[in-house]
Amino acid sequence: MQLRRAVSGLGLACACALTGAASAQVVDSEARMTVFVEPSSSSQLLVLHPGVRTAARVGESVTVSAGYDADIVTGATEAIKGGPLGGVDVVSSATSFDDVRHVAQGGFSIERRRTRLSGGYQFGTESDYRSHSFSVGAGADFNQKNTSLDLAYVRSFDDVCTSAFSATLPTSSRQPLDASSGCFTAGAREEGRRATRDIALDNLQLAWTQSWSPVLSTQLVLTGQLQNGFLENPYRAVVIAPSGASALENHPENRARVALALRTKYFVRSWQAAWGADARLYRDTWDMWAGTFELSLEKHWTPWFRLLGRARVHQQTGVLFWSDDYTGGEPLTGPRGQYWTGDRELSPLRSYSLGARALLTTQRRAGDRLLGIFLQGAAGASLDLIKTDLREFTWAGRSPDDTLAGVMSLTLSGSL
Repeated sequence: MQLRRAVSGLGLACACALTGAASAQVVDSEARMTVFVEPSSSSQLLVLHPGVRTAARVGESVTVSAGYDADIVTGATEAIKGGPLGGVDVVSSATSFDDVRHVAQGGFSIERRRTRLSGGYQFGTESDYRSHSFSVGAGADFNQKNTSLDLAYVRSFDDVCTSAFSATLPTSSRQPLDASSGCFTAGAREEGRRATRDIALDNLQLAWTQSWSPVLSTQLVLTGQLQNGFLENPYRAVVIAPSGASALENHPENRARVALALRTKYFVRSWQAAWGADARLYRDTWDMWAGTFELSLEKHWTPWFRLLGRARVHQQTGVLFWSDDYTGGEPLTGPRGQYWTGDRELSPLRSYSLGARALLTTQRRAGDRLLGIFLQGAAGASLDLIKTDLREFTWAGRSPDDTLAGVMSLTLSGSL
């Protein structure tokens, strides 16, 4: 839970179909390693994310799949969020942490000539967070397969470990979790040191993919999500009084989110390159608005080597109850009703990213397999740099120094 909670959304519903109906292979496998680095003098973060996937054809139309992912995390974070008037040395109060998250998943897909159906299950566990997710998906092709409609739904049942405050305790008196030791143990619950609280997530996605010509395609995606339960970070406290008194951050128990994305691909034959343009608009019931725009260019240098470059910008407003300091007066500092937060991702911000990816592929014949095993093989490497401009968020009036991050990824895949 000390990781930044990332809702997997609707990818789970489609991840179980790793092989297409047109593939002649019966087994596909993939191994991936991603490294996330966020340097800082006081709140550095390093995440190693290994993962493996495999999918096997069973008969003409059925595919079964399985996968495993892990997040190996080490870093430091500010346990108390204070603003310019809070009177708290936030930087020196940063605490170190490390954790490992394990995620196992399995699924199936059934593909007919023009229709498809998929389902899956995912279980994730870490020292202070557990998750069960069930997914279903369905799709159909029309107009000589130039038009595709897909519907996906994911339901997640999550449990988060918190300090053992009662529901009747005033929110201003609730204190954050000091460590994950004792989480999900009967002894800690009986002693009144730990509690388990529920989070329910419902995700629904509708996608329309259209091939307008041999070189132009678009995809329109509508995504909705409902969140209910404990939506705070159980470790984070916020200074809420001029005296320096702090309390566990306090968020509404319900949040509805909706996003509309349009993706466009145009292939320039004379260049042997594909232009991409993506736009995404976002709105939720916490009064956050956001927009994300991305441009990409992928060049086919040879039949076996491709290189992609991309640039992305994201901008969002803060939620209705966001404030950098809940101890002062309006308009820049002061309380925002009955809620308070120390989450920078709920504050007004703008982020920029630049990235590149190289991909090598090979296609072999039955008598000339790669490594004597694979009919197809691929190797990819990518690098992305992300810069975040925090427009209001501060560490007790000081600008954070952990606003630059790098993401590196290496992928190997093969088909039997």
